[in-house]
Order: sequence, then C-alpha cells, then structure tokens
Amino acid sequence: MKKVILALILMMGLVPFASAAQLDAAILANENMITPSFEFLRVVYIEYPNDGGIADALRGQKQTISFEANTTTSGMSEFVAQLNENLQSIPSNAVITDTKIKYQATLQGNQNNAVIEYKLQVIPTIQNHVLSQDTEKSIVDANWRGIFVSNPVPIQTEYGQFDINNPRSALDVMVPDVSEQLSDVSIISIPLIDASGIMNLPLHKWHSLFDNTAIIPGAVEYKFTGKYVITHYSMGECNIGIGTCEDRKWVEDVNLDKKYTVRIIESRDDATIAIEGYADSSKVDGVDVFHTNLKSLVSQSPEEPGFPATIMYGMAGLAAVGAVAMLVISDRKLKNDKNEGQTGVDPAHLKAYQTSNSSGGYKTNRGEAYLVPNERPKTAI
Repeated sequence: MKKVILALILMMGLVPFASAAQLDAAILANENMITPSFEFLRVVYIEYPNDGGIADALRGQKQTISFEANTTTSGMSEFVAQLNENLQSIPSNAVITDTKIKYQATLQGNQNNAVIEYKLQVIPTIQNHVLSQDTEKSIVDANWRGIFVSNPVPIQTEYGQFDINNPRSALDVMVPDVSEQLSDVSIISIPLIDASGIMNLPLHKWHSLFDNTAIIPGAVEYKFTGKYVITHYSMGECNIGIGTCEDRKWVEDVNLDKKYTVRIIESRDDATIAIEGYADSSKVDGVDVFHTNLKSLVSQSPEEPGFPATIMYGMAGLAAVGAVAMLVISDRKLKNDKNEGQTGVDPAHLKAYQTSNSSGGYKTNRGEAYLVPNERPKTAI
C-alpha cells in the first residue's frame, strides 16, 4: 500500500498544474497609465491508454511554437477593440490604448498521453483608470482586472493566420492530422483569454499589506518613486472566508479507432496588485475602486462588509467608562480602609511558637502564632 501511495505522489509531481489566469500589476502615483501583465495558462491532456492511431501520431512528439506581437502586427488593433468592448460591459472606465502579447505552446507526447501546455501573456496599456485625484488622494478603477474575450482573436504570425484565443490553433500547426480527428471535441476550443475569476472575488476579500521598503532610495530602480509606502493586494490562499479553491476540470471522450479522452485541469485564478501609497477598497457607482492616500492610512469605506467603525468606537468608549468606574471604586475602598485602621484579630490575643526544633528541622525568622483559647475576641453586638 505504501508503494502505491508513493507512486501516486511521484506521478502527481510530474503533472503540470497552473492557475488559469495570473495578474501582476503596479499602480504608481501621479501616473496616467498602467501596464499590467495577464498570463493565461492551460494544460490539455490527450489520453490514449488503448493505443490507436492518435497514440501513434503523438507518442514521442516534442514541439514548441512561440511568437510575439504588438500594435504593428496585423489583427492587434481589432484585439484592442474587443478588449475595450469587454471593459465597457463589465463595466469599467478604463481604456486600453495598446497591447503586446507573447505566445507559447509546447507539445510533449508520452507513453499513455500527450500534454499540451499553453502560455499567453497579454500586456495592455491602460489609461483613464484614475477616476479622481488631488495632491495626495485618488480613486482608482479596479474593474479592468477581469478582462474576458469570447470571440476569435486572429492575428498574422510566422505560422500564418493564428487565433491566439483558441487552443486548437496550436494543434493545427503542430499536429494537423490529430487536430482534424479531434475536431468534434469542443473543450479544446475553450477561450484562453478569461480573467473573470479575478473579477469574481470582491476586493474586500483580498489580502492587503503595507510595505515600507519602497521608501528606501533603492526602490527607484524598480520604478517606484522612493517617497511612499506600497500597498500590496493579493487574492491570497483558499480559506472559508474567500471560498474553497477547487480545480476546474473538463473531460470529453471521443470514439474513433479507439476510445480517447481529452482532459483539461486548471487551478484558481491568481492576482497581485501593488499600489503606491496607502490603499483601501470600496465600490463607486457599481465599480470596484481603490482609495489611495500617499501620506496617511485610508479609513475603511462604510460600503465594505466588515466590522462597523461605529461599533468599534462604541466598544472602546464602554471600555473607557468601565476603567474609570473601576478606578473610582478602588479609590473609595482604599480611603475607607485608611479611615477604619487595621482590621482583623488583635495581636494581643495571639501567642507565638517555634515551628521546629527537631534534628533536620527547617526554621525561619518568621515563625507562627495561634489564638489563645481563653482570650478569644468577643463578637461585637
């Protein structure tokens, strides 16, 4: 049994898992644009335990395709238009003016299955994300974090016209015969560009932390001003508060010369956002926003779920009243004891005796005393 468990652990260690969408962004003070990085990751398994034609075509295969594109690439302007259309529907006030992409797909044909790993990095240039701003404070739109594109995104590449949003495009290039045989498997074509899971988790459930290291002079090298603290927002680990993080799974069987299974497994989306200054979150007209202050902490917005500030102040006030009351009572007790003098048994009715005279006995200077029987004090009437 132990050998079986060990084998399972080793096999799990060889299986690639990745978050479906990963966001990494920095919002700097007094900047009118941001360039967050979205990485869309996916792993597709084509299983052929019974051998067959697809097994023969995929077993031993090892291929990689990759390319980059920017605003000068044919088809990218249409992609930017789709992203802005999505932002308006979320809704978000942010506008994408440009974007860059990096694409990579890797095929590894193993003995009983083939693994195709996809990685699409989208780096948009976002403007109009600041809703209001003065010298120290600002309100920043945060709804841009949930971009999603459902339609095809064809661009011109060295491999010809290539739909970066459809994983099947990579199969068409690397193993076109296999892709044609699996044309009826719909889950292969699930869109890659989907960060809706990042949007679905409310900001007040994210973890936040103030970081003072950004004010050191060396922080300038990392594009921070070196003047203000940084607030780090992260989706954090899975717990009861934010909900369980179950892997998303899609499974589809296809019967050809043999029975084959296509399987997709994705972990929960993940994100980190660094904001220059002290930051807190709330909603403004249905839009998730960050409230930032460069010099002092931002008070919690009353619209956010959480422990109401009025109750906290009320409890603090009650505690202060209770402390004052205890001090008054203690002071009165001390004054009464002082006026009454010493209380208890009169020392005149006590007789001292030694605690021990035996060999090895332990004696102290303190001694002990007992009440003389015939001289017990009378109870006052």
